[in-house]
Amino acid sequence: MHEREVSVGLPEDSPTRSTTAASECVEDKHASISADLKEPEEIPEPKPAPTTPITLETLQGDWVNSMGAKIRVEGTQVSLNGLVMKAHPILLNEDGTVSSVGRLWQLNGWLEDEKVEFKEAPSKEVMQYARSVVWSKVSSERMEAWTQQMKAMGYAGSSNNPLARGVEGCCPGTSDAHAKLVADDENKDKAELKLLNDLIAKWRVPGVIKVAPRKVIPDFSNRGHTGLSVEHVHYLATSFKEKGFQKRNGNEGHDIPVLVCEKTSSELGKKSIENWRAKLNDEKGFAPQEHYERLFRGEELYTSLGNGHFNQALNLFFRECPSIYNQEKYTIGQDRDLKEAVYQGVGAIVLKAEIPLRDRETISKLLNSKREFKWNVQPDGTLDISDAFEDTRTCKQFEALSKVLDAVELNCLVRSELGVRDSHRVGQ
Repeated sequence: MHEREVSVGLPEDSPTRSTTAASECVEDKHASISADLKEPEEIPEPKPAPTTPITLETLQGDWVNSMGAKIRVEGTQVSLNGLVMKAHPILLNEDGTVSSVGRLWQLNGWLEDEKVEFKEAPSKEVMQYARSVVWSKVSSERMEAWTQQMKAMGYAGSSNNPLARGVEGCCPGTSDAHAKLVADDENKDKAELKLLNDLIAKWRVPGVIKVAPRKVIPDFSNRGHTGLSVEHVHYLATSFKEKGFQKRNGNEGHDIPVLVCEKTSSELGKKSIENWRAKLNDEKGFAPQEHYERLFRGEELYTSLGNGHFNQALNLFFRECPSIYNQEKYTIGQDRDLKEAVYQGVGAIVLKAEIPLRDRETISKLLNSKREFKWNVQPDGTLDISDAFEDTRTCKQFEALSKVLDAVELNCLVRSELGVRDSHRVGQ
């Protein structure tokens, strides 16, 4: 005999059951609504944007920008994720307020919560529609969030410090097998001066040779193949005209030119000529092209690794060219030292044509980056740059930056120094 199953619950169509179920549903719904109606955590109101000027002091310390980069400002030096941006220091206006971070970011002003907005542009003239980059002052919470973000993106372990990593056979922190200098070596200056000394000693022609400026063009390797800054050439020419030409005396005065005696038919000779022709076609502020074409038809010329702007400034006097700023001609007048420099040249270190491109580039860079070291050249052309002393006297930021910028950047720097705002090169 089968036992009949007995339901202990109420029938599904029971009014009592329906009412009970509906009540439970309503209670659950009310509970859900109550939970949804809980007051959200209070979000603090953003602080209004400050109205105080943004000075160099304002930017000191650690920041994180809207692109996820960690930034540190010490004096005018700016580091991006631990790498010092030597070519892009903080630049100031005449009143001491911040203008830009080199030619990377132009200051736009304060935002809420004491954030600082920059525009990713090379100059103020072209910054209006550029992308915004916002700096936020570092806090412990923000740095913790930044660290976690970097780890999530894979920047952990050895990737956390790229300068400590290396590629076999290369300079640490680079993939350059030809690099010979370690960036953070405590004896960096001494090592670089020795390298410069050794390269010049290896390739130089005996003696100090006077070379007329009209026989000189920039070397193909000069300033990353960008050639010379026409505005810096005119800046020097204007200085010669207004202040008089200062002859070199010992290690004081103008820098000594370092030139390569080059064949016009050699590979690097042809490249230097082609590069300079292109520059002359693009920029009419140098001595006219016919001035150089006569040189190009010969068998030999000199290419400058150091002090190239100096020689081309003297060529403006040789051809009595007009200034790009006021159209007044550069004339020698009664300045005997200037006349001698224009027509006969100044004593130069001359290197053999066989010097390879890599060594030319190294010499050119080191001549500019070691500008603060003073060294003597003996009458027979011998020198020992490795024992050069460092001139620790302060110099204008303009002078220091003029040694490390390429031609386009240097044009901008000169315009900034002279306050020129209506040049056709503005924005270039």
